[in-house]
Amino acid sequence: MSSLSAAHRAALQAVVQAAPDAALTQLGAAVPALGGGKAAELAVMIVQEARDRVRRDTAFAPLLPLFQPRADATPALVFPSFLLARIWREARRDEESFLSLLDGAGPSHGEWTLVADRLCAHAAAVLRDRPGEVWPGYRKPETGAPPATPAELAGCFDLVPLARSALPRLPAWLERPDDNQLAGLRLLIQDAVAVASDGGQRMIDILFAHVADAERMLRVVTQTSRLADSEIILSHSDMGVFVERLLASVQTRGQRIAAARPLQDETVMAEVVADVTWCAGVLAEMDMTLQVRPDSPWGRAARMARVQVAGQLSGLMKSTSVAVHAALPMKRQVLTGRMTRLCPWLEAPAKGEAIEAAAALLSAVSGLRRAATTFGCEADRMGLKVELTDYMSTWANEALDSVADGDVENPDQALRLIGVAARFLTLIEALEAARAVRRRAAAAEAARATAGATTGANSGASPGVV
Repeated sequence: MSSLSAAHRAALQAVVQAAPDAALTQLGAAVPALGGGKAAELAVMIVQEARDRVRRDTAFAPLLPLFQPRADATPALVFPSFLLARIWREARRDEESFLSLLDGAGPSHGEWTLVADRLCAHAAAVLRDRPGEVWPGYRKPETGAPPATPAELAGCFDLVPLARSALPRLPAWLERPDDNQLAGLRLLIQDAVAVASDGGQRMIDILFAHVADAERMLRVVTQTSRLADSEIILSHSDMGVFVERLLASVQTRGQRIAAARPLQDETVMAEVVADVTWCAGVLAEMDMTLQVRPDSPWGRAARMARVQVAGQLSGLMKSTSVAVHAALPMKRQVLTGRMTRLCPWLEAPAKGEAIEAAAALLSAVSGLRRAATTFGCEADRMGLKVELTDYMSTWANEALDSVADGDVENPDQALRLIGVAARFLTLIEALEAARAVRRRAAAAEAARATAGATTGANSGASPGVV
């Protein structure tokens, strides 16, 4: 049976170690089917690497989210993902005899916890003693950015034993903790400060990495001490940086909202809705959890964000009305002499940019239902909904009357436009009006089909048959 040479083994080992988790899983499923001694050796490598990664994730579990960017792009403490494998290889060196204890890790502490904490202590030591080897190409963070440095990461590893015990309690702290739970949170921060003077802020960074909804972290930050819900106290503490990061992200999203053009596709409008909803969540949470003075830097930043986003929402709603009238236009019809009236233009295009732009804006207006309250625009949004529901219902009903009376040159085109009106009504959540339009449209389709069948039958009959 042929086997891999030392050079081939080293090369394959490097490839296996560099493979992402998903690729490693696929590789592990494909290699055994190749057959042969070399494939068997490669399969063993893959199994060993997969087991090693599970052990790494068990030992470093509290810090794993710190090695991937936040999905919401909120400024946060984040380290390069390649560091995880490098630090693990250094931390486990000379500890192979204990690694098997990590295989039996469970929800409760035990021998595996001691091994995991020991490995984290080794990782912290390596980052302090040999940062250049573990983190090649390190660059100092920009001024004001989260301190993603080797020393900061070493400090995070120092706090892993505390974080491992704290994470199961995090869901309670994010809701409405009772007095005992609040006491546990404050004791955790005190213990973290006992490890390092900036340990409290570092612990919040670790917890924050495990929270998907950034605004909910305000509930934790404002409870870290008895007076932390006061802006005067919080802004002068290490914890104030988390509020500043959220406000900075609100400002960034506000600029992105302002840069978006109203008559763009549905994807862009969905991103605008997501940004507005996120900003509304942060500002609403600040109102509930933090006593912010209107004339303070935080108060002014929040107020400016509200004004800016509210202005954009007002413009978006005006654009929605214009877009709907452009997609379902009216034209003047001569009644007699100089008398005219507006009626639906049933020769308008039933598909194209105008239709899709209006659909995207209507979806956005509907999606802003919850956020509009925070920005004081809900009354305007509801008024727009009522106005457009009335316009589109009237337009569709008049168009259906024209089809029924036989006044339309191209009934199929008219019915397609009526279908567009029903779609628009659904997007703006005027469901009753949409159902009424669809029922009438279905009846009109059935009547046309029956008339067509009757005409066909009559044309095929003999002249003497009535």
